[in-house]
Amino acid sequence: MTRDMPANASTSANARRLLRICGLAVSLIAVAWIGMRFAQSGALDLLTTADITPLHLALALLAGAISYALAACILAFAWWRMMTALSTQPVPARPIMATYALSQYGKYLPGNVAHYAVRHAWSRRYGLKHGELGLASILEAALLLLAALCLTLLADTSQLRVLSILDPRLAIALLVLMLVVLGIALHFARRKDFIARFHIPALPPTSVLAFCFACYLVFLTLCAALLDGLAHVLGIGIDSFAMLLAASAASWLAGFVVIGAPGGLGVREAAFVALAGGAIGESQALLLIGFFRVVTFLGDTLFFAAGAVVMRIHNRASEAAEVAPNPENRRSP
Repeated sequence: MTRDMPANASTSANARRLLRICGLAVSLIAVAWIGMRFAQSGALDLLTTADITPLHLALALLAGAISYALAACILAFAWWRMMTALSTQPVPARPIMATYALSQYGKYLPGNVAHYAVRHAWSRRYGLKHGELGLASILEAALLLLAALCLTLLADTSQLRVLSILDPRLAIALLVLMLVVLGIALHFARRKDFIARFHIPALPPTSVLAFCFACYLVFLTLCAALLDGLAHVLGIGIDSFAMLLAASAASWLAGFVVIGAPGGLGVREAAFVALAGGAIGESQALLLIGFFRVVTFLGDTLFFAAGAVVMRIHNRASEAAEVAPNPENRRSP
């Protein structure tokens, strides 16, 4: 058995590498398709007819980037809350949230896993265990996927391609089924024999999972609100925010599940155009989601910069506390 373990580990590593390469290939194909559709549909020509100056457009993109960075703070706060529930020792808020902000930039690297690796490695400096960090990442991904799926099913999909065939009653039934399955899975996962057998930390309370799930719902809804505001700036008419919410959540979900696509690049845009192109027009959808990618990239940059500033302040305060003499150790004259 011991001789088979290296071979099995090598096979698993090769499978993961192949999966990431396939995801990167899908991302590149999607980017090429988006570029081709941009050229053929004349999406950029819409800017010449839009009633907006380049300065106002730049200011709108900057305001959107700042708003996106603030929305990303919700994800960082949910991550810290998850870690406080999983860890057996106090978890400092500022450095953990700053680590989350710094690591998020790694999602733009090929493979789309660098942010998880960096977050895991840097969080170890604060005494967090491998099992706690690994379980927190799994729970975060699962709750994010569930939140995106819930918003997609509950919002208005009647005007979206592909999703228009989804019956609302079927959507509600799927959600109820997912919640039931999740409840059963949590019930068995909380059993001591399950935890001891697989050497995993105890799951956080249901209230913590519900809080983090609500945070992810708010984040995805804010992303749709930013899309709506950007559409208003570009002069693109949106008949229903519920339709935009469904398209935004579904495209985010597509970009998340394709492993290897850096930040969902190409995949998220292609999914949005494929879904919302029929409702708002393909050229409008291309222009909207293209500028939204600019907003999210700039927002992640600001989020990264804010995390770097907070981390620097925390490190300086820690160094000052270590250097400062302890009054209790001073001898009285």
